Amino acid sequence: MTGAEAARLGPIRLESGVSRTNAWTLLYGAFVTIGLVTGMAVLTPYLLSETLGLDEGAKGRALGTLTVLNELVLILAYGPLGALSDRFGRRIVYVGGVLAMATAYLLFPLAAAFGNIAAVRILYALGIGAATGMYGTLLADYAVERDRGKLAAIGGILNGLGVVLLALAFGAPRHGGRPPLPAILQRGAAAARRSPEIVLGYAAAFVARGDLAVVGIFTVAWGQQAAAAAGLSPSEALEAGRIPFIVAQSAALLWPLALIAVIDRLPRARMLTLAMALAALGYLAMGLVADPLATSAIPFFVAIGIGQISAVLGAQTLIGKAAPATERGAVIGLFTFSGALGILLIGGAAGWAFDRLGPASPFLIVGGLNAAVALAALAVARRAAPA
Repeated sequence: MTGAEAARLGPIRLESGVSRTNAWTLLYGAFVTIGLVTGMAVLTPYLLSETLGLDEGAKGRALGTLTVLNELVLILAYGPLGALSDRFGRRIVYVGGVLAMATAYLLFPLAAAFGNIAAVRILYALGIGAATGMYGTLLADYAVERDRGKLAAIGGILNGLGVVLLALAFGAPRHGGRPPLPAILQRGAAAARRSPEIVLGYAAAFVARGDLAVVGIFTVAWGQQAAAAAGLSPSEALEAGRIPFIVAQSAALLWPLALIAVIDRLPRARMLTLAMALAALGYLAMGLVADPLATSAIPFFVAIGIGQISAVLGAQTLIGKAAPATERGAVIGLFTFSGALGILLIGGAAGWAFDRLGPASPFLIVGGLNAAVALAALAVARRAAPA
């Protein structure tokens, strides 16, 4: 293979030894991987309500427990998965991760007790760690430094399209059959017209899913960029670039332990106000970070980890309460669709901003969006409060 043959995928210059087939395969992985990750997060509250019969007073604690378990497995798995990828190759680990997620999806609707769900989520978390970890690593492997943001942006767009098309293919969970997506969206929109909390839930899903795309891709990309600028070798830059992401995910692991104490005690809209305000503060503070690998940057990445998981849990618990039992499938379907649009639009805008406005700009974009949702949640909470 010559350098000319492997030089470009459209406007993106590829690293030496990387073929266009390699790059197209990675983009296909972007298309399917985040859709599988997002689907489980949306289905879990539905299963807790409809299969296990948990009421709203217990669902928040159950979601928090599952989130802690998920993040704990991820943190513990990243090191061994990295070692396995060095020994057996990134492709083997990536494929193994996707197969683990597929198996978890197969077993998930068969879970009849909370312990079963927890076991499935452990398998699923291992799959997430392998698939998303290798996806981020291959993004760094495949594009040259100055075009890495472009490849990440295209991947972000495909992430969102994958989630949208999964929604088209499967629709929302519903007893007695599966309506087409346009009918789901119509019913979900009709429910929103009757409930400001549902509208707020859709907005929160849009932003919270965009948060995940930004944290998952651009913490690593920024860290690798800074490491390369400091003169580290490609392999050293790859390892150093993971540090900001690991710090953020470690915070996301521990923070739900604090949220569990309050998540079911506060009204859902007030909980979302708190969650989105925390996220906004964390993301907007990233504008103060000059070097993501400096020790002084650690508190900022802790803050975005806290903000990310707060936004996700706040959105999930709000929509679980707001969705009427008779229309829950349609409402959750549009909630999923809103999250997909968030990944699609925010991921694409963040990649463009990363290249043109600087590496902190994706975080500032989602910080502003989180602040807007926090203000909207505050308004809904005040309207719902007794006079």
